[in-house]
Amino acid sequence: MVLPASRLRILFLVNPISGVNQERKSVLIDRIPQVINRDRFEWEIHESISAEDLYETSKKAVSDGVNIVVAVGGDGTVNRVAKAVTGSETILGLIPAGSGNGLAHHLNISLDLNRSLELINHIKVKKIDTVNINDEFFVSIAGIGFDALVARKFANAGQRGFLSYFRIITAEYPDYRPRHYSLEIDGKMVEREALFVSFANTDQFGYNTVIAPQASIDDGLIDVCIVKKVPYYYAPQVFGLLLRKKIDHSEYVEIIKAREIRLTRNNNRIVNVDGEPMELEKELFIRVNPRSLNIIAP
Repeated sequence: MVLPASRLRILFLVNPISGVNQERKSVLIDRIPQVINRDRFEWEIHESISAEDLYETSKKAVSDGVNIVVAVGGDGTVNRVAKAVTGSETILGLIPAGSGNGLAHHLNISLDLNRSLELINHIKVKKIDTVNINDEFFVSIAGIGFDALVARKFANAGQRGFLSYFRIITAEYPDYRPRHYSLEIDGKMVEREALFVSFANTDQFGYNTVIAPQASIDDGLIDVCIVKKVPYYYAPQVFGLLLRKKIDHSEYVEIIKAREIRLTRNNNRIVNVDGEPMELEKELFIRVNPRSLNIIAP
């Protein structure tokens, strides 16, 4: 990618409800002129008021020729901004400030504010895949079944963070019954009873809980992770495998790489899309858009 010789334009988009508390937001606003190279960049900061505002403001930035749009927030914030930027020459930047920060963890973007800002100065651009799921879009991961239930409960929990996430899992897991799923994976039919099915473009849900250890974000493939329900007494060991990036060693987990997936569900239309619960049709079509997004990464 050839960048213009003149100063580059940056738009920082701040989501104030995705873990970015007022103190951290004030620190960010003060820190930008201290860290960002004034000779190379000019910038403005926009505080979003909704997910739709994130998308529309990003879309306008692309049409206005803004060079870099920086998502300040979590994976849901990244989703809305990336959706607007994908397929254009505009570059996505990321200041991780959400709960799970799955994409940041996968790309090794530091959670430290100074380091993530300094990364923008270097403009090392990587082309990554994005994924369509019906009419929606994701960068990191989507999931159905228990995964979607947890995402919905977490969105309504009022308290963010790993402990809240973990409490929801332990409360809902004992009574949750596996569902039957019919999947067509690159033309091959697969029938499974599963606790959940995840479609992983990156390796994790967030919080460094790695569901797809071999996932690559620029290989043109999705890792379809089919997870059976584990006996309750064995669940802590399997959760340990998630944290140690070895879940693919478990007999309860099957991972299939694919370019396109069609899936039919019997009920429950909720889907976890980059950490946000969404209601979609019972039939899902998932397709990879290879190397469709420019992002600043180490």
